[in-house]
Amino acid sequence: MIGDEEHEGMGSESGGMMRWLITYADLITLLLAFFIILYAINRTQQIKFSLVAQALANQFDSKSIVGQGLGPSVITQNSGISTLAAQKQQLQSLSHLQNRIQSAIRSVGLTQEVSVHSNARGVEVSLSASTLFASGSARLSPGAVILLDRVGGALASVPNDVEVVGYTDSTPIRTALYPSNWQLSAMRAANVVYVLSRVPHINPQRLSLSGFGRYHPVATNRTAVGRSENRRVNILVLRNSVAQVAIGNGP
Repeated sequence: MIGDEEHEGMGSESGGMMRWLITYADLITLLLAFFIILYAINRTQQIKFSLVAQALANQFDSKSIVGQGLGPSVITQNSGISTLAAQKQQLQSLSHLQNRIQSAIRSVGLTQEVSVHSNARGVEVSLSASTLFASGSARLSPGAVILLDRVGGALASVPNDVEVVGYTDSTPIRTALYPSNWQLSAMRAANVVYVLSRVPHINPQRLSLSGFGRYHPVATNRTAVGRSENRRVNILVLRNSVAQVAIGNGP
């Protein structure tokens, strides 16, 4: 009897050890499956990146200088140099344009009423509304048409997009033609665009317009001088890298 009990105890101990080994083996199997999944995911991402890089490289027809991975790099030997050269050429072109516009302004004796300067968006020509229009009107004067023809001749020398923006002062207006300063500023910009669109060698597709009314003033509206400065039409020759979105001078 004693021998049988010892034999049964040894069998129980052996069965418990086997159950522990089975649990351990299951854990090892799960860990192995987990790392296989991680490897597969990482490999899939590499293949996707390689396909994208290959497609872009083929699109740009370039040679890789970065890395020796599964696909050619999008960064090329000449891309940085070409971009810098293009930017330098554009700056020179806009600088020449600014000089030509200033010469056109001097030729009609309006250096006090018209200003030309460069900013982050391009070359901006700011024309006093009193030089272009009668008070409360959007009809261009004959002298204004001559001025815009000469400015347009300078604009024809570059392919850049041109944005024309109209502004007024804060004095309310309510007429049959212009119920508010919004309509007045937009119509003034539209008439300037119309004259520029008729200048030879200017593609009308380059032109856009907007009206900001009394908003975005450059001076106080509490004085006559300040209101005169706020009544203006700006012609902005955009840099190639600037999106064609009318944002005015900012708040």
